[in-house]
Amino acid sequence: MLGQGTSAIPSPLYSIYAEKWHYPPVLTTIIFGAYGAVALVAILASGPLSDRFGRRPVLIIAVLLVLIGLAVFVFAASPAYLVVARMLNGLGIGAIVVVGGAALLDVHPDIAARTGTLTAIAFNLGIAIAALGTATLAQIDFHPLLIPYLADALIAFILLILIVRMREPHPSISTAPLRIPRPEVPGEIRGRFTFAVIGASAAWAVLGVCFSLEPSIASHAAHIDGPLFGGIIIAALTVTAAIAQTIGGRYPARTVALIGDTALAVLMIAGVGAFATGHAVLIAVTVALQGGAYGLAFGGSLRHLTTHIPAERRGAVMSAFYLIAYTALIVPTLLVGAGATMWSDTSVFPVFAVLAALLCLSAVVIERLLGRHDRRPGRVQPAVELDRGVTAHD
Repeated sequence: MLGQGTSAIPSPLYSIYAEKWHYPPVLTTIIFGAYGAVALVAILASGPLSDRFGRRPVLIIAVLLVLIGLAVFVFAASPAYLVVARMLNGLGIGAIVVVGGAALLDVHPDIAARTGTLTAIAFNLGIAIAALGTATLAQIDFHPLLIPYLADALIAFILLILIVRMREPHPSISTAPLRIPRPEVPGEIRGRFTFAVIGASAAWAVLGVCFSLEPSIASHAAHIDGPLFGGIIIAALTVTAAIAQTIGGRYPARTVALIGDTALAVLMIAGVGAFATGHAVLIAVTVALQGGAYGLAFGGSLRHLTTHIPAERRGAVMSAFYLIAYTALIVPTLLVGAGATMWSDTSVFPVFAVLAALLCLSAVVIERLLGRHDRRPGRVQPAVELDRGVTAHD
């Protein structure tokens, strides 16, 4: 919750920073993109590092990076400070997500599926609480560029003390040479990988725009001043995503992913109409529904992939998955920011929505074609279907 909450704090404040330093929308997306790029590095490297040296030292370093990043936010004197702060936080948060999850599996391997579900809920609730809290402080103009970071730093400091005092959850530390997984996809699962990564990429593209520009786009469309409405938009998307992931985990992953991809495509187009009306409630409800579809699309896609990865290739495949997913998080966000700088943000959003919808539908088409191929006469079907419900691989 701390990690994802920290990632969400600046989102409702970007409009305040932009007004304070008079920078264009594309710089907002560059700040967000810097966070995503270094978070990917942390995600790929922190797991092997914690296997080699233990969970506890890596988590200590991660929380220290979060604290240093928060300090840079507090003393920020230009947009360059925001880039540095987001990069520091990205390194810390990426490591927290991976190593914290690994530590939970070390402590309770027997309830891995339940832990994974609760972790996903915690992530989304952390985002919602941080976004709403920060936006509320900004709306009432109560030191919004100071109080949220100090509150988050207090939580991080308490967490740091607890981590220093805790017993190492991974005592069987490896002595093997440190090896970062090389992104690779075995030929036998490339079809499923393509389906999963396209659906996940579409979902993360929506998430990236929501965290960077959509709060201000929604406020402009609804003619609402202040950042509170933008915070509501972020919270609406993440809360419904948590609910959808909880419910979707009870059903077959392929079905959940297909429903999520299709629903997200439809709702992105519907969002264009909702934003065009300028009705605040309609915009918020549509974004909330998009959040539910995002939760199904990403959660179902990831679960569908993980249940088919050979155990000995899991690190390489997940490296490839997150490499593409983070690229989808960063690149569309940068393009939307560049477009909003040349034109208006409300005119660029419909173009992004249509492209995101097409990406979702392409995932559906690919999986339908794969399904037909697998049902051809002479094709050998797997003896055990692992695609139902939540598994330990999640």
